[in-house]
Amino acid sequence: MLWFSVLLLVATASAQIPSLGWCPDYLPMANFNVNRFLGSWYEAERYFTVAELGTRCVTTKYESTPEGRILVSNEITNSLTGMKRVMEGSLQMIGREGEGRMIIKYPALSMPNDNEYSILDTDYDNYAVMWSCSGIGPVHVQNAWILTRERLAPPMVMQSAYAVLERFRISRTFFVKTNQADCSILPSPAADPMEIKNNAIEVIVDAKNAPVAKIAAEEIPPVEVKTDPEVKSDCLQERAAAPEILAEPKPMQMPEMSEKKDEKLDKLKEIKEEKMEKLKEKMEMGKEQMEMGKEQMEMEKEKMEKEKIEMEKEKIENQKDKMKIEKEKMEMEKEMKQ
Repeated sequence: MLWFSVLLLVATASAQIPSLGWCPDYLPMANFNVNRFLGSWYEAERYFTVAELGTRCVTTKYESTPEGRILVSNEITNSLTGMKRVMEGSLQMIGREGEGRMIIKYPALSMPNDNEYSILDTDYDNYAVMWSCSGIGPVHVQNAWILTRERLAPPMVMQSAYAVLERFRISRTFFVKTNQADCSILPSPAADPMEIKNNAIEVIVDAKNAPVAKIAAEEIPPVEVKTDPEVKSDCLQERAAAPEILAEPKPMQMPEMSEKKDEKLDKLKEIKEEKMEKLKEKMEMGKEQMEMGKEQMEMEKEKMEKEKIEMEKEKIENQKDKMKIEKEKMEMEKEMKQ
């Protein structure tokens, strides 16, 4: 039963890296002011999880309602498709008064449960360090996040957050940076068929319904050409008799915009390929760590089984000794009666 519970913990932890032992006893921040904590927070770094691979622009917003509830809204963008996913929930403070412990519920999850989090430290204006831990038996899974008020926090703010991790002895080995670049790009607006540019009106004509020759004939007024009196000369007659030489057509030149567009597409393709390679490397690292965790759990299982066998042996030996004592006692009573 214990082994089944351990496997269940590993499965529900979204392939996070399990550790042996109980959850550390980290004390959350004292005198925590949840009202100052409200607002938008950007995920700067987080503990590695396979579930969040290929995500960027992670944002969490905490808002209070007139009824006194605190609502949570998480926004995550897929790095490959660019699609944004929003998950909404509610926050409830727990523990002693002024203690930075909270429970966040997400009703939209297929298996909604109460996730407990601790705010280890925050200055409310620049950074916050959030931590959680869940465990069953001798195995536990930790998570930690560095949140910042700015989407791209300056180095001094990150150093303050790193100092909190060091104070609680939380290793940064498996921390990964969250991509927060190019998160505010809006889609281009649709083209307007009539735009005003520099006080001039540019009209877009449907070429299928109005041929170019017809448009040109309608729009361009005829031009009167003044001719001088005709002067006949031998020179002019010879020149008129000569065949007309047509000018060679100039080669068409590709617009610069097309070249820039192709270069931009190539760069985007290279960036996506690099991201895919990094994702593959992280997944491989996660698999290796999972294998290590499984080996450690196997060793722990063998150790527990050996201890159980030893305890059973000791129990049998004790029973044998007890039976021997009872037998000797019965023999002594029998001799006394005789």
